[in-house]
Amino acid sequence: MPDVVVWVTKPSDKDVPGLEAVGQEVRNLNHLSEAEASVTGSAIHVSFEGGKAEQEEVEQVIQEAGYEIFKVSH
Repeated sequence: MPDVVVWVTKPSDKDVPGLEAVGQEVRNLNHLSEAEASVTGSAIHVSFEGGKAEQEEVEQVIQEAGYEIFKVSH
C-alpha cells in the first residue's frame, strides 16, 4: 500500500479552505485507507491502495482546493 506525503503551499492571494478540510476531502476518496493533515508542517500524509493514477487523484483534490503542491515524498 503506497504511503505518500504531499507538501503544499497555501497561496496568499487566494481564499482556500483549511488544510484539515482538504484532508477530509482526500479521505473521502474510495481508495484511501488513511489521510492525515498536518497544519504545522503544511503536509498531508496519505496511505492508499493503488498506484500512480490514484496518487494523481489525491493530488488533483488538493489542487482543486486551491493549494499548490511543491513536493511529494514516498
